[in-house]
Amino acid sequence: MSKIQNLIATETITEVEYPDIEGFFVKIAYLNREDLIKIRNSSLKYAFNKRTRQREEEIDNDKFLEAYTKKAIRGWRGLRMKDLPNLLPVDLSNSKLDETIPYSEEEALFLIKNSSLFDQFVTDCMNDLDTFSVKKKETAEKN
Repeated sequence: MSKIQNLIATETITEVEYPDIEGFFVKIAYLNREDLIKIRNSSLKYAFNKRTRQREEEIDNDKFLEAYTKKAIRGWRGLRMKDLPNLLPVDLSNSKLDETIPYSEEEALFLIKNSSLFDQFVTDCMNDLDTFSVKKKETAEKN
C-alpha cells in the first residue's frame, strides 16, 4: 500500500466565511476526484442518437447539482434575509430583514442553481486545498 494513501483524510469538512456577507459561514466538505467521478457517473443518462445510431451518454445537470450539493455543502450559519441581494436578485419588500435562513439541502440546492456567485464560491473553496489543510487548522488552533 502506498505511503501517501495511508495519509489521505477520509473526510475533511471546513467552515468558510462567505467573502461578501459578514457572519455567513458555510460548511464545505472536500470532494476528491473519486467522489466527483462517482457523482458524475450517477448523473449520467443515456440516449440513442438517431444520426449516429449509437447510444450516447450525457449528464443530467439537475441530478448532478443535487448530488454535488448534498455531498459538498454540509451546512451553514448566519445567512439572513438582508444578505440575499449579495447572492441573487430578490424582492425583500415583505420580508423581515433580520430573519435567519436556516440551512437545508433544498435551500443549498436552490442557491447553487440560482446564484452563480454562491456556486463559484463553493467551487473556489473546493479548489483551494489550503482551505482543507489539517496541518493549517492545527497551527491556527495553537495560536
